[in-house]
Formats: sequence, structure tokens, C-alpha cells
Amino acid sequence: MNFPLDIDKQREPKKGMLLLSEPFLKDEHFSRSVILLCDHNEEGSFGFILNSSLDVDINDLINDFPGANVKIGIGGPVEKNQLFYIHSDEHIDGGLKVSEGIFMGGDFNALSLVLEKGTITTNSIRFFIGYTGWSENQLQMEINEKTWVVLDKPESLNVFQTEDELLWKDLIQTKGPKYKLMSQFPINPSDN
Repeated sequence: MNFPLDIDKQREPKKGMLLLSEPFLKDEHFSRSVILLCDHNEEGSFGFILNSSLDVDINDLINDFPGANVKIGIGGPVEKNQLFYIHSDEHIDGGLKVSEGIFMGGDFNALSLVLEKGTITTNSIRFFIGYTGWSENQLQMEINEKTWVVLDKPESLNVFQTEDELLWKDLIQTKGPKYKLMSQFPINPSDN
């Protein structure tokens, strides 16, 4: 009996995993993006783009926020008038666990307090304007259409400190020779 070999078979997405856009996706929000999936269930999914940021500091948005030079990411095209954050402090009330050492949201005053006390540093927090969201079954449909590559978050990846330029390329290359080759192509192959 022969079984077809599907080298492109995707893993089922789970919160804490990464979604990498397929190499030739032409979308103003998601071209060559890396998304931290913060939740995925029967009602839908959401996450934050890790490799897109603004040239704005948190102190430009919030006066007297403890700590300086905190990068603000563009989390996605949904709720672009809202500020969201992930952090590493499991003790912040209301924070939701995404994966080991990564929590989302919680009491903002408590966050400010632990930063003032130095319990966590600005290297352990990341802010986002907006988020990326999918309705029921939408993400799975997009994965089936090969819009997204599902990847476990490498242990070495610090989601609070990602480099915008090379993150997608470095991660997509871990999926094997086919993706390594495609990562070298321009977004628009006619530009080659």
C-alpha cells in the first residue's frame, strides 16, 4: 500500500506557537510576518506580529511610564486604537498564560509597579498597537490554503526582543531546504 508523502503537512496550531507567513504572501499587514499565537480555540484565534514595530517609545503614549526605550510593535490590523502587552511576570493579576514564561495583559498598574521595583525589566515586556485575529475556523482554513507555516517557538527566541529585519527569514529557514531556498527570493519574484 502506498501512502502519499506530504512534506507540507502543517501541525495543528496551539497558543504559544508561531505562525510564519508563506514566502510570497502579498499582504500589506502580513507579508513575511511572524505571529505569536496567544490563543487558539473553537471560537477563533488571535496573536501579535513580532517583527513589525513603530518608531515610537512607550513614553510617547503613556506619561511617566517606568522604564524607557520600550519598543512598540504593530500587533495587527484589529483594534489599532488599543494598546496590548505581553510580559514574563506570572504574578501580575489578570495576566493570561500564553506559554512558559510568556503572559498577556493583566493589571496595568501592577505592571507599572513591578517595573518600578525592578522585579521585571523592560527586556521582559513588549507592547503592541492592535492585534491579529481570526474567526471560528478561519485560521485553519488559511493554514490549509498554505498561507501560514506553523512552527514551535524556538527556546532561544526571546519574543520580547525580536529583530524586525531577519526574524522571518531566520525562522522560515528552519523548516528545511525548500523554505531556505524560498527565503532568498524577493517578495515579488518578478523583482528578481
